[in-house]
Amino acid sequence: MSHEIYVFGSVTRGEVSPTSDVDMLVIPMSGDRDQYPPGWSIYSPSLIEEYFLNGRLFAWHLHLEARCIYTPFDIPFLESLGAPQPYITMFQDIDDLETLLAEALEQISLGTNSLVYELGIAYTAIRDIAMSASWSLLGRPCFSRRAPYLLPVPFPLATEAYSGAMLARHSSVRGIDIDFHLEKIAKEVTHAPLRQWVNSLKNFR
Repeated sequence: MSHEIYVFGSVTRGEVSPTSDVDMLVIPMSGDRDQYPPGWSIYSPSLIEEYFLNGRLFAWHLHLEARCIYTPFDIPFLESLGAPQPYITMFQDIDDLETLLAEALEQISLGTNSLVYELGIAYTAIRDIAMSASWSLLGRPCFSRRAPYLLPVPFPLATEAYSGAMLARHSSVRGIDIDFHLEKIAKEVTHAPLRQWVNSLKNFR
């Protein structure tokens, strides 16, 4: 089968931790998509090209971080596409992620029975908001898990609480058993002025 395989994410950024996984991308040029391991990202060439033409943030993620580890071609497909178009949906993406964050915080405040899950959602929304905002605030997208702390707008959550929410996300999606103080982390996350932080990102000049 003709395909390309890339690695991207924390392993190419040098941010691997004990709970990290390895992000794998397959671009199948033809044939059966079901032959690849579960958990691998599989995108058709046409969809990848559409993302590049529309300036999707994921396209920039691949452009800046994906490393080709197998291709049958002289020039890897991603390299042949060049740079994606400018990322123009930043404010809409941040608004959507802010809604996701607000819903997670509300569930945590109401005493959800799925605290690990909701903390993980809150972490993902916070991280992705920072990644989206980095396009404008840093002049290029930043995909580091530490993105909230790398922006010129101070992030109002202690690193221990943010890391705890990240571990909750890893536990939720990867089935990793991690010993951490959920209630303490949840209290810090819900009491931090995160909505004000998001507004500051959107209004930063």
